[in-house]
Amino acid sequence: MLNPDDLSMMTEQEKLDLLRQIGEAEECQDCFEPIYRRLMGDESPQVRQEAVAALWDLADPRHIEPLMRMAESDPDDDVRAKAASVLGIYIYEAVVNGALDEARYLSVRRFLLDLAQNPRENILVRRMALEALSFDADEAVHDLIDWAYRHPAIEVKTTALFAMGRSRNPRWTESILAELDSSERQLQLEAINAAAEAGLSAGTPKLRNLAVNKDREIRLAAIWSLANTRGPGALETLEMCAQSEDEETRNAAGDALDEFYHASRYDDDEADDDDESDDDTEE
Repeated sequence: MLNPDDLSMMTEQEKLDLLRQIGEAEECQDCFEPIYRRLMGDESPQVRQEAVAALWDLADPRHIEPLMRMAESDPDDDVRAKAASVLGIYIYEAVVNGALDEARYLSVRRFLLDLAQNPRENILVRRMALEALSFDADEAVHDLIDWAYRHPAIEVKTTALFAMGRSRNPRWTESILAELDSSERQLQLEAINAAAEAGLSAGTPKLRNLAVNKDREIRLAAIWSLANTRGPGALETLEMCAQSEDEETRNAAGDALDEFYHASRYDDDEADDDDESDDDTEE
């Protein structure tokens, strides 16, 4: 195991290679925490950014304060944006998993709202703060998504679509469906991903057409999205794509079919658990 003190002898590229290697390691990421924490203070913005990104998989409340400090005052805007983005894991832990105490959750939420709502803040930092908040169903977050969707900059509008998908709220269904037909390729791609993230069955017909699109990135994204929307005809389209002459399309469809069947088995297990609960209640 590398001693964190050895890091000072490494070049920037060696540190980046190390972060990539340990990020791909199958071992528990907790054992690499001292390295991540040490490199968060590195002189290289790129190293700091990669070290911060690694903390998404740890979600230890002890990281909240350092992440907030970096999101607020790191000299590099990309690092600040990444720190704001990673704070989203604590919104997720609180809202979805119920695994973060209310005081910490409210502290992170207030901090991210301040960043996202501040018109003088760097726009990338605002975008990443909004993405981090999008697990939260609060009306203030919905107002921010509306603001981002109306924004003239394509990049900000893509953030809105990302947040719509992550929120999984039916209020955004029509917007996501509309952008599946967007003439702006970047928006169309983000809408495809948002439909997948939201499990948007209503998007399946359009995604079936996009799964045979000539644009490689659009096609592959749509194939994966069908595994998650799983509306009528999704399975048939994936099976057809799995027979494609194009190897990349076949492989993408094979992975999507695995995901489709895995999700279907999960739904069946959930339904069985609900039936058992109903039976117990009746008794």
